[in-house]
Parts: sequence; structure tokens; C-alpha cells
Amino acid sequence: MSVFLFLGAVESGKKARIVETMRTFRHPSSTLAAALSLFALALSVAYASAPRKQHPASWTGGAHHRVRPSSPKRIVKVSLVSRVVYVLEGDRPLLVAPTCSGKPGHITPTGVFHVTGKAKRRRSGKYGFWVKNGQAVEGIKVAGPPDKTPGWKFVGYPMPFWVGFSPGYGFHEGFLWSTPKTHGCLHLTGRDAERFYELVERGTRISIRQTQPEDPTLGKEVHHPEDEKAPNPPSSFFLSNDSFTIPWEDVLKPGTSGAGKGIGAGEPSTTNHKEPGQDKSRESDNARLAARPS
Repeated sequence: MSVFLFLGAVESGKKARIVETMRTFRHPSSTLAAALSLFALALSVAYASAPRKQHPASWTGGAHHRVRPSSPKRIVKVSLVSRVVYVLEGDRPLLVAPTCSGKPGHITPTGVFHVTGKAKRRRSGKYGFWVKNGQAVEGIKVAGPPDKTPGWKFVGYPMPFWVGFSPGYGFHEGFLWSTPKTHGCLHLTGRDAERFYELVERGTRISIRQTQPEDPTLGKEVHHPEDEKAPNPPSSFFLSNDSFTIPWEDVLKPGTSGAGKGIGAGEPSTTNHKEPGQDKSRESDNARLAARPS
């Protein structure tokens, strides 16, 4: 009985031993057993010589554990009534943070969504300021500049650590009022926005509802800032690169660093706030106080 096996690449010495072994088997049943043994040997040789693929763990920073960014158990929940954002992995909370949602006429949509994109530095293409010669006038881009004189330039509101979930809607750093007051986006403090940005990836599931099951437990521990009580910062801050490198809560309430941040926020491992850069949109530091972007 003849037996043919494809053994792949085998060292010459091992090949000779395999061939010699095959010659010693004459009985059909013994030959079959030998064939199976030799096939297993060939596979083990090929596997041992093949390089192994590495799977490095990703680090979410701070006190958080090593996890795969696309973990199917990770979910974002938003409670509009309690004004809280939850980032959960199974039953474990990774971040529980205060938020501010859309005002009447610009309500935040409810339902199930997924993260569609992320950007550490992004400006609104619709709402912002018309600027010229040190002046900054709040307005809407499609409405045009305050007058027809040349020289006006539109600069959109800054939206640091943007995480989009629906066309025109996303999470980003912003001020937190005690009542819904945004244009539909979900605001987070600077530190919470940065942490949130690290914890989610494209495709992360998002559930936005009026209430969430976590409200009576995790939600009740959250402190809610009342940013409307603080003086307005100058418009030059929103027009400059500082709006992307300095946590807004530090500008709005100097000396209260970390106040009102979410549970589990901490300091991110690598922070965009420590990477200042040039921004040509800076206007005069003497610009008037501006209405806070919503």
C-alpha cells in the first residue's frame, strides 16, 4: 500500500528520517497509523517555524484598565432628564459625567446611535463669530456678516474633542448650564470631554433617552456645574487656539480646576491640553465679552 503526504518545508535531516520511517511500514493498518502520525509531525514543524502575530493591548489612560477600543460590551448612555452621560463596559462604569443638552427648538435627538467620527479640534460650520479688525460679532454663517463692508471673516465656535453620532450632532467640550441650552449637541467639561474622547471609538453604541436605569444609582452622585453664574469669557478665547488647549472650566471659573468633573474622569494619560499650537484665527485680546457658544 502506498501513502503520499504533503509535508511542506521540512529540514533535510527530518525529511530523511520521515522517509525511512515510511519504508518500515508494510501492513495497511500500520501504514495508515504512520501516515496520520507523520501528518501531525509535519504540521507541528510548520507551526513552530511560523512567526506569531502580536496583539498589543490598548491603554485608555488614567486609572482605567487595558481594553480593546472596539469592545462590544462598551456602551454610552445619556439621560436627558438627569443630565448625565454614562460610559459603561458591562456593569462597570468607566465615566459618569454631567452634560447639557439641546434647548427648545434645537432638542437633542433620542434613540440608538453609533459613533460616526472623532476630531480633537473642530469648529462649527454654522454657528460662530464674524470677525474684522478686532471686532467679534456672534452670528450664523449662512446669514452673512453684520454689514456689507469687506473684510469680515467667519470663525466657527470651537468644539474640542468632537465625537459625532448623527449629522450635525455630537459630544464635545462646552459650558454646562443648569437648563438645556445647546444647539442640540451634548456638552461636557474639558476634562470629561477628553476622557470621553479616549474611551469611545467609531462604532461605539450610544443610547440617548429621557431617563436611564443608572440614574437612581450612579447618576445621583454627579455634581452639576452652573456655568451661567460665571462671567462671560472674552470672545478672543473662543477665536484663539487657547480654546483647544485650556479646559474651559479653568477659564470660566479660575481657581476651581477639576470642579464638576465626572466620576472616574481623572487626568488623561496624554492630554491635548498640553499641546499648544499656533492658530491664525486669533483676534485682538481687547475684543468684547462674548455670549458663550452653545
